[in-house]
Amino acid sequence: MLRFAILTAGNIAHHMARTVAAVPGVVEPYAIAARDKQRAADLAAECGFAKSYGSYEELMADPLVDVVYIGSTHNLHAQHVRMALNAGKHVLCEKPLTVNAAQARELFALADEKKLLLTEATWTRFQPAARALREILDSGEIGRVVGLTANMGCAVAHKPRIALPELAGGVLLDLTIYPLTIADIALGQPLGAPKGLCAKNENGLDVQEAVQLEYEGGRLASFFVSGRAVLDNTATVWGEQGRVTLEADFWHTQALTVESPRGVRRVELPFDATGYEYEVRAVAAALESGARECPDMPRSATLRILEQMDALRAAWGIRYPFE
Repeated sequence: MLRFAILTAGNIAHHMARTVAAVPGVVEPYAIAARDKQRAADLAAECGFAKSYGSYEELMADPLVDVVYIGSTHNLHAQHVRMALNAGKHVLCEKPLTVNAAQARELFALADEKKLLLTEATWTRFQPAARALREILDSGEIGRVVGLTANMGCAVAHKPRIALPELAGGVLLDLTIYPLTIADIALGQPLGAPKGLCAKNENGLDVQEAVQLEYEGGRLASFFVSGRAVLDNTATVWGEQGRVTLEADFWHTQALTVESPRGVRRVELPFDATGYEYEVRAVAAALESGARECPDMPRSATLRILEQMDALRAAWGIRYPFE
């Protein structure tokens, strides 16, 4: 069984550690590392991980670690992924994989050189709702798809990860990546770069935005994202004969509502645990089969979304200080 390690002991690392503990038999809960040794030890003890480390270097030096989940802040993803790959570890990295497409291409090339798996942990793509949505659209139940609308809003603009340039802040990488992902699942490759408007904070970072994309056949996607207000957090795929609504919160929804000439039905898709379990299973399955890519989260999709976010930042004049 793969020995699974977690880099950092922050909020998202807690979710992942509890997930691994909740789905025994998928991977072995092996090690947790944090700069605060006590935090790592406490989380390891809470969730049944065998070891804890007070530095990332110690974790990477452990020859028994097979896979590292990276849950650090956006600005550190590329650095930590590179560290893990150079140490010979497979990597599942929290979204966004990197802050721009150029970094991602470099790291995918390094993973190939090292013959290691590198996968972005955009949990939306791995969860049951993504597969159910694709099946409904492919079935033709709502007719020809014509577009998508979504609202996503969380009151997070004050948080350091959103407010600070040095942390690769703004809502684009943190929130807008989700409606971009749903649009990618439902509509595929857009025609050209997305267009949008944003409102900025005092540090020049986007905290609210409206984005539009155009697709072949006259299909359109439009969404409003806010770090200042809580919105209804639903997404709807529109067809000529109906619609599919991803219920709140759409990026980790456990239910779809389908309205079509057949009537209205609700598809319930409860998680087995926390919603993170699907990406862990996908990594384990990929490695068991000898693959270095997860079918639910292909590299091409990671790069496509990063390129879209790069284009929006370029249009808005947003550049992180370390780029």
